[in-house]
Amino acid sequence: MRISRTQRFLAAVTLSMTLLVIPAFACELAGPNTHIGKIKAIELAQSSLTIIDQQMKKDVTFQAAQEQLKGLSVGQRVAVKYSEMKGQLKAEEIKPL
Repeated sequence: MRISRTQRFLAAVTLSMTLLVIPAFACELAGPNTHIGKIKAIELAQSSLTIIDQQMKKDVTFQAAQEQLKGLSVGQRVAVKYSEMKGQLKAEEIKPL
């Protein structure tokens, strides 16, 4: 079965649009209490991690244990599962992507 040029073009456009839309909903798709984004800052003295949230396009800061911050670097993409305590976000798990 031959695929016409028009069908190939439509398939390419559909695939491109899908790949553009999926990152916009990355946090929602990752599950509850999870943010995905690039690391903007790691503050060892304050035991905190700031990411630029991929979906909201804004900074989100988490309190994190020193052990969780080891091996991470600015610009790295991560998924952060968190809990909320006294108005602050506490990183429960940080996964490099």
